[in-house]
Amino acid sequence: GGMDVGNLFKLLLARGKLHCTGATTLSEYRKYIETAAALEQRFAQVLVNEPSVPETISILRGIREKCVVHHGVRILDGALISAATLAHCYLTSRRLPDAAIDLVDEACA
Repeated sequence: GGMDVGNLFKLLLARGKLHCTGATTLSEYRKYIETAAALEQRFAQVLVNEPSVPETISILRGIREKCVVHHGVRILDGALISAATLAHCYLTSRRLPDAAIDLVDEACA
């Protein structure tokens, strides 16, 4: 019998042959990683909080040029501020900065 992907993954991690960074929600981490001791001991958990509106504005400013080049439009600072603020207020089922990035992307499309 062959080895399944999950066990091969664990084996490569254990031998140091595979370096991996993953991102997941806390609930998924608890469901899939914490319940598998062999996996949990090979990962370091880093909790990342949702950025604030001012932090999101800073993130949007950092990616503005990529959006400008991609869409061929000019993006005013006020648009970034509005995107972060409105996403936080009205897209409550989504998290910052993703919700604000999507707003900017849609507005520029």
